[in-house]
Amino acid sequence: MQLVFALPWLLLLLPPVLGLVWWWYRRRRPPERKIAGLWLWQKALRQGRARRKFDLRLFLLLLASSLVVLALSVPKLWLQRPGELIVVISASASMSATDVAPSRLGKALEEARRKLQAAPRAVLVVAGSQPQAFGPALGRSLLGELTQIRAQDRSSDLETALAKGRQLLPKARTLVIADAPAPKDADGYINVAGNGQNLGITAVGPGFIALANSGPGPWKGQVNVDAKAYTVQVPAGGYSSLEVPSQSFSARIVTSDVLSLDDTAGFSRRLVRVAVSGSSPALERLLGLLGTSRGSPAELSFVIGRPQAQPSTFTVYFAQSATGQASVFDVERTLPYLRGAELVGYTLAIPPKPSGTGWQPLAVSASGQALAWYSPNGVYLPPAETLQNIPAFPVLLYNLIASKSAVGTGLLASSQTLLPRPSPDKPLPPTLTVQLAPWLALLGALLLVTEFYFFQYRPRQNADFRLPTQPATQSPVP
Repeated sequence: MQLVFALPWLLLLLPPVLGLVWWWYRRRRPPERKIAGLWLWQKALRQGRARRKFDLRLFLLLLASSLVVLALSVPKLWLQRPGELIVVISASASMSATDVAPSRLGKALEEARRKLQAAPRAVLVVAGSQPQAFGPALGRSLLGELTQIRAQDRSSDLETALAKGRQLLPKARTLVIADAPAPKDADGYINVAGNGQNLGITAVGPGFIALANSGPGPWKGQVNVDAKAYTVQVPAGGYSSLEVPSQSFSARIVTSDVLSLDDTAGFSRRLVRVAVSGSSPALERLLGLLGTSRGSPAELSFVIGRPQAQPSTFTVYFAQSATGQASVFDVERTLPYLRGAELVGYTLAIPPKPSGTGWQPLAVSASGQALAWYSPNGVYLPPAETLQNIPAFPVLLYNLIASKSAVGTGLLASSQTLLPRPSPDKPLPPTLTVQLAPWLALLGALLLVTEFYFFQYRPRQNADFRLPTQPATQSPVP
């Protein structure tokens, strides 16, 4: 139950209105009374003081004025009654943080347990990387599912979880319990975030480690990489990097913070499964050196021939023939697999134009002739034999394969390491709203009518119908 006012600023008028009523009432002159003697005057004073201990008329006027001012502020009474409810709980890794007691997840489970116990019908949705729903069922019957929730996912898809719950209970109210901001269309929201400091590993690569610090001050400490200690300083709310000689390694931060899931990480490489269609000795030798294996399903395909349509997996096409040669004047520099692959100034064979749609020039000559092509899911290059003596060729293939062979373990999303911060809660909308303004106005009017009847109308009537007193007749003096 909650009392709210649509125009709360009108409550500021309450003191001056009550003061004005009291001043108007007290400034009226009392009715004159003719007193025959001093003892009657003293008796009247004592009776007046006794009446002033509690002035019923003044009390009615003040109470009626207060009720009118309250009615003008449009008060409403919100009542929460048990009804159908969808509870969405975040299972992201940041919910394991212990900057609130007992943890962010523990606090969320307490709130969810209290809401589910009162719900006659409910749906529980665990918002992880893949939302999982339980119900619809009696709210109390879902309490056992709360004990199975673990906060370990790299992210939590609250929007998808909310939509999944609404599919099961379309007319129910929705309550999101998380440390990250809630979706805008959620009916209610409980924030369980804290302000604890956390340091974690956010990215790894060959000889590279990135760290993030969520605290308000800089952090300086040690990172153990394969049993060797390195000193690192990370700025407040920012990132820092560490370069190590090992291409594959395991790292651990020596710290005591509120989240331990991102304190350890590792990096290694694996063989990438490839498929080769066509014969090219130069390509076969290079793929063997770059650490690939033939397997299905293929992660990367190599085809000798002109592309006919957009491939389902990333495919590198090599033309079977060329129509001439030209020097590279410019390349598309936004492609990540061209990093370090310098093509400008080299002479390339001109491949036939691809027949599929969606292909754009990757390298062009000074006259605008396309020498290589790319699409969102593929690359079309000149014949492999014409590229084998160009240094950019193995670099380009290495970039394509290395992006798929890298294996990072123990990593969370950087937003999880930086820890979501507290944000305002959003109470559930009331199931019943009672408008109090009409009732307060009616009660104030009844009090004014009562005051008028007993203190103005009735005394006037008694005075009008009072009979005049007859003077006493004197008997004649004999």
